This record gives sequence, C-alpha cells and structure tokens, in this order.
Amino acid sequence: MVEQLSATILDAHGRCVGSGLVLDDLGTVVDVEPPVTQSSGAPASSSRTDAAVFPGLVDVHCHGGGGISFSDAPELHEIARAAEAHAIRGTLNLVGSLVSLPDPLPAIAALARACDAGILAGIHLEGPFLSPGACGAQDPAALRPVDLAELEAMLDAGGGWVRSMTLAPELDGAAEAAAALHESGARPSWGHTAATGTQARTVLARTAESGIRQTVTHLFNAMPALHHRRPGPVLEFLAAARRGAAAVEVIGDGIHLDPDLVGELLGSLDPSSTVMLVSDAMAAAGIGDGEYRLGGLDVTVRGGRATLTGTDTLAGATATLGDQVAGLLDAGVPAPALARASCGTPAEALGLPVPAPAALDEPFSGVLFSGSRRRVWKQGRELTASVQ
Repeated sequence: MVEQLSATILDAHGRCVGSGLVLDDLGTVVDVEPPVTQSSGAPASSSRTDAAVFPGLVDVHCHGGGGISFSDAPELHEIARAAEAHAIRGTLNLVGSLVSLPDPLPAIAALARACDAGILAGIHLEGPFLSPGACGAQDPAALRPVDLAELEAMLDAGGGWVRSMTLAPELDGAAEAAAALHESGARPSWGHTAATGTQARTVLARTAESGIRQTVTHLFNAMPALHHRRPGPVLEFLAAARRGAAAVEVIGDGIHLDPDLVGELLGSLDPSSTVMLVSDAMAAAGIGDGEYRLGGLDVTVRGGRATLTGTDTLAGATATLGDQVAGLLDAGVPAPALARASCGTPAEALGLPVPAPAALDEPFSGVLFSGSRRRVWKQGRELTASVQ
C-alpha cells in the first residue's frame, strides 16, 4: 500500500524541491512530484495545498522534556525518553543543554554518553561563565568567573560532543574562552549578559576577526532591553546577524517573545540565514503543567508558562520546536523562512549535519505540517499519527 502526501516539499534552506511525495508501506520515498512552477518558470512558493513538509527539525538549545531535566543527572534511558518527547513532535536532531551547575562534569558525561548512543546530536553548556546581573533561571551560586582550566575539563568530559557554550561577553577571559571553544570545534554563544553595547561590539569584532563562528543565546532574553537611548547589546547582536557575523537564537513560543517580533526578525534577518528558532524547553515539554526541577531549582508550570517557583522569572519553555513552527505557520509566517530557521541555519551554525530533504528510494525522515495536524517520520517509521 502506498500513501501520497500532497504538500510543498522544502529542503533545510527553505527551497521548494517538490509538490508531493509518495511513500510505500515501509516509509520509503517512491516518487517525488516536481515543484509547481510559475509562468516565469521559477518554482512556486507553495504547492496546490497549504501543507508543507520540512526535513527533521534541529533544536540546538533544549534542557529536557517528557518530565526529564538534562541538568539533573538523568540516566541514559531517561535522556532517550526526553529526546523521544521532542522527536514525536518533529525534532529529529536534538542538542542537550545544561544550566550552570556547581559541578557540571557528571551531567556533561551523561549527555556525552547519549551522544555516543545516537540519542543526542551534541551538548550545549549554558554557563557557568555568565553575568550575575542576568542569571535568569540560572542558580546564582553556580555562576563564576571564566576559568580556562575548568573549561578544558568540561570539554574533555564532553568527549568532543560540546557544540556550543553560552558566555557573558563582558567577563574577563571571555574572548580567550571563545578561542578555546573554537579550538575544540565548539561555538561561543553570547548571552546571559549585562554588557554595554561597546562591550558586546568589542568581543563580537574580536571573535569575528579571529575567524571564530559565534552565536547569540535567546536574543532579547536575559540581557538588557533595547532602549532608544541605550540600545545596549541587543543592537550589536542584531547588527552582527545582519552582516552574517553571528547567528541568533529566537524562542518562538509566544511567551519569551511576542510572535509579531519573531515574524519581524525572520523577515528582516532571514536573507542572511542567521536566525535559528530554539525551544529552550525544560522537563515539562510534552507533559504539561506541574512542579519540576531545573538545575536543582524548583520550577512551577501553569498554563504552559514555566517560572522559578514563587517568582515571575521565566525558567525555560514548555513548547517543543515543532510546536513553535506549527504556531508560527498558523500565524502566517512563511514556511520557507521557518524551514531555514528550524533546520538549515541551526545545523550550519553549530557545525551539525544539515538534514536532507526527501529523496527518491530513501527512507523518509521529515515533518508534515498540515493545518492543526502534524505527522513525523524518522528513517521510514512514522513516529506519531497526529499531533494537535
């Protein structure tokens, strides 16, 4: 028995490569219908339906899911459970993130084992070299000055799987830490910062001049707000993204940033392919409201909003990357821009393999977004029949 999927088939860079797929009963692609063309001969922006197929989504900033927190010493089977909670919603390439911890080495080693097992695609260290003035949901007691020897120990524990590390650019030694990360194959990601615009501009320029690829951790969050007389680091990060010198993370869950702002960023910066959607999801992703932990701190989730218990401080997100993409599609954000931001740009920014589009005679991996429905396949196997 075969199944036909009538949808715009997009590659990881948002290019239309087909107007439909035919799968056999093993999930192998047996036909890719050619793109619908305009009268000019150029591919049309959409197929004959409003549905779209993306390659597997790439989430490069995720703290857990399925009730599991990566920072709270999970076992391998628990890490797999968290990854599965994201996979059935469209994220087939997941980087595990850790918050600042007094001793991060055991948690790093646990995530490295999950990478060795093919469960995770890499590790992101969100700290501990962050600004106490912008700690967000990080434990202030776990923050500390840059220590290159400690950084080397963390990279060793990661066994080559550390893909990025969030650093506050104003800290002494931040540029040297960026160089050490680059040497190991990882990326510095600037964030959780109280930097001035001058401080941010200086470290961005120094890092770029050294040929180091850099990113920005959840733009706008955990950094000084953009002010018309004191634009601060946000303006510098935006300028770096516009000239292609840095890729910026954006959390598109409708809680961390206004959806209109996310759409504007994708519209204004998308030609540079420097915007990457991230989930910043914590343990509640795929589970729902309740009480959770994040790096030893208590977190309360109510109405899908995660905060440190007893405060208004956001403590990660509860929406998966697939949830974000579905919501932004519904809000009218173009599918090609979302494919770039959720597939190609994050993979290239962290040096991960770029997800391949559907190809003839290959087991299908990808996500079908069609109205309120979402279907996910991995290597020919459908992971879920429908996600609302």
